[in-house]
Amino acid sequence: MIAVAVLGLTVVGGVTARPAAAADSTPYRAQVFTRGYDTSKVVSLTFDLDWRTGTPAENAVSKANLDTVLRVFAANGITGGFGMTGRFAEQNPVEAKNIATQGHKIFNHSYSHPDFMTLTQAQRWSQLDRAEAALKAAGIASAGWFRAPYRSGYMDSGLNRDLALRGYYINLDWTFDTTGYQAADWATVSARIDKYTVPGAIIVMHVTIPSTDPGNLQRVIDKLRGMGYGFVSPFQAVTRGPVRTKYFAIGGPAFFGAATTADLDATTTDTAVQWFQNGRIYYSPASAAHYVGGAVLTKYKAMGTVTSLLKFPITDSLPAAGGGRHYDFQGGSIYWMSATGAHEVHGAIRTKWLALGSTGAFLGYPISDETAVTGGRASQFQGGNVYWSSGIGAHEVHGSILKKYLSLGGTGSRLGLPVSDEYTVSVGRRSDFQHGAIIWNSTTKATSVIYY
Repeated sequence: MIAVAVLGLTVVGGVTARPAAAADSTPYRAQVFTRGYDTSKVVSLTFDLDWRTGTPAENAVSKANLDTVLRVFAANGITGGFGMTGRFAEQNPVEAKNIATQGHKIFNHSYSHPDFMTLTQAQRWSQLDRAEAALKAAGIASAGWFRAPYRSGYMDSGLNRDLALRGYYINLDWTFDTTGYQAADWATVSARIDKYTVPGAIIVMHVTIPSTDPGNLQRVIDKLRGMGYGFVSPFQAVTRGPVRTKYFAIGGPAFFGAATTADLDATTTDTAVQWFQNGRIYYSPASAAHYVGGAVLTKYKAMGTVTSLLKFPITDSLPAAGGGRHYDFQGGSIYWMSATGAHEVHGAIRTKWLALGSTGAFLGYPISDETAVTGGRASQFQGGNVYWSSGIGAHEVHGSILKKYLSLGGTGSRLGLPVSDEYTVSVGRRSDFQHGAIIWNSTTKATSVIYY
């Protein structure tokens, strides 16, 4: 990554970099996007949206402006972004919901549009909370995206720290303003487009009267196309590389929601992770890009994600027997089904379990993570246990033999660890252990123990 100093902070491709942190950890500050990640000729179109209740005539014009913006976006196949205040959503919940329903990205633009640099931390959080509550009441959410009113303090480290502490990790700023909100004529707007448009630019416009932006929107689009520019949604603008490719391959915002962080180093600078509403996408050169979500992500996070023994995912979600799912990682797997929850299995125990048929065979799903036992390691499954030690390898014990073995104390008993899987003998079934055996009689259904 190439970094440039701006206002005492580090900016990476238009994004404020966070201080050094543990791998895959919560961002220390909101990441400021003054432009998207793209280096090709594309731009993102956004509008800021706030109006107080005015006269019926003023409200009618503003709503007509909003209708115009949505109609022009739809006619041109463009997904835009809207910095929306809480009071707008509160006063106009139907219009607010309609914007999101049409697929556009919403960002929290505060509740009442104050200058955040004049507010205390508590007041900033109150503005964010009230706005998010109003968005939620309208059936929408910002997903942790913010845009500063008046652009005040948008690069301030303290403000961006306060945002992150409240769960806002994306501060979607902009590259240039058309100044349509000042009733700028087309010549002025056109000149600004010529002067300030760059690859990845985020352009901000305004809806409310006296803005000329709604009426000029089609001309803005046509001019940019004439300059050789295409359009990317805000959803796309804050993603890049293999993570972006995976994100859109699996359905983009429709499946995975919006990104909730910028692109982050997962471990080292050649790896990446990005958090989304419905999961995370991880990338390393050795593993490629894969997503993790749901209860499996919860388990993976509890283990330490990429710093855990599992390391990076090497598959997306895969089906397993009985309606369950699993993900494979460099260091093992996590399996989930509703009846058992999510549990990891790895190493020689996983190899043995897979050889025995995994979820589709008698052992079924794991019901524990791998744990230490006397002399070795063990994982519990629906239909039995698999034990391992370095000198013996991995072996399963199940059914009546397992029940007897556990009643004697399992690996801590005189029998020690299993040295065979269960196998057939003349009277029924048998499992061998370090210091004996357990035999199950198929006629009497009784178990007997041999020590040696």
